Amino acid sequence: MKAQQIPRLFCVADYQNENFYCAPKHQRVQSSLAIREKTSNSFHSMIPPQKPQLKSNDEQSYRTREGFQRVKTDSNMPMPLRNGRNLSITSGITSILSNKTIQLPSKIENPQMVNAYKNEIVTYMKDRSCKSIFKMTAFQFQTEITEKMRSILLDWLVDVHHKFKLDPETLFLTISIVDRVLELHQIPKSKFQLYGVAALFIASKYEEVYSVPHVRDLVYVCDNAYPKEEILEAEGKIISILSFDLLTTSPYRLLNVYQETAKLDLKNLMLSRYLIELSLLEYSMIQYSNNVLASAAIYLVHKIRRIHPSWSQDQMVSITGLNEIDIRTCAKEMCNLLQGQDKKQFNSLRKKFSLPKYLEVSKIRIEKRPSQNLQTLQY
Repeated sequence: MKAQQIPRLFCVADYQNENFYCAPKHQRVQSSLAIREKTSNSFHSMIPPQKPQLKSNDEQSYRTREGFQRVKTDSNMPMPLRNGRNLSITSGITSILSNKTIQLPSKIENPQMVNAYKNEIVTYMKDRSCKSIFKMTAFQFQTEITEKMRSILLDWLVDVHHKFKLDPETLFLTISIVDRVLELHQIPKSKFQLYGVAALFIASKYEEVYSVPHVRDLVYVCDNAYPKEEILEAEGKIISILSFDLLTTSPYRLLNVYQETAKLDLKNLMLSRYLIELSLLEYSMIQYSNNVLASAAIYLVHKIRRIHPSWSQDQMVSITGLNEIDIRTCAKEMCNLLQGQDKKQFNSLRKKFSLPKYLEVSKIRIEKRPSQNLQTLQY
């Protein structure tokens, strides 16, 4: 009987093959997973799992008396875990926990301690976000880069970030890196896109776990304008310019902290996210601190949805440290950005937030009236 032929797994040499990268990224991932799953099933059919015999009482003390649970293979793992690291050890721990060999508390014993940690973290984030980290001197310093070129680059980065399905925090860190480099280093016009994609690469390594783009994918999205070596060189250059200081607090993180106190439902939260991401593409908005941007987004959403009070003196002022008068100017500028989106040349954010995943909040229209103020907003 002819032995069953088992397909060969992909190895490092396969990724050096140029033909492997002719297909889109999702097709390469699916083909790799299909071969791995087929191989795993073939092994299980050839060698059925056997129940091991425990040899001593010591082993029975930390293993279940029924024997080992079969550890999940890659083919049995959910898709996000298959794309990332081998988490079979984690799966084994999950099996042990499911058999109640380790008893975990059903609720936290000391909630006061948790609240103390939470308050300390929020205080630290607000202290780092009480002032804008930017000097608003980027385009006085740059000789070839203009504000419109920045908007074009960031609009393209929003689209690339969405296509790669990266974490929202990655986008905020990417744009923060771009703006900080613009204030510290003169960038030639021909290299501006290179620095942008290198900033995305750095932010992905900082924030992502399983979805860090491959360098060749970044070369592809740049339409082969820059080789792999230039992207890696630009990455090192940016890190050197920033002196390895990449840690920053974004309005997205503060929004996630404040939304529980503000009692935002899912649609209002998505609308708040849309407002702060619109602010990313407008250079004049970097004069506001992250704390003000997150607070102004919540305040404007309350005005649009006619939620009273728009800014609670007891709750929102106490957690943000900002009064209504401190955020009203920023909220008005956000409102103007929202009203002017139909006339904007760059629409990656509008397309992104028009998807059902984001509850189509970009389709909200606010009529602009001559005597309009924040008290009369509605949709």
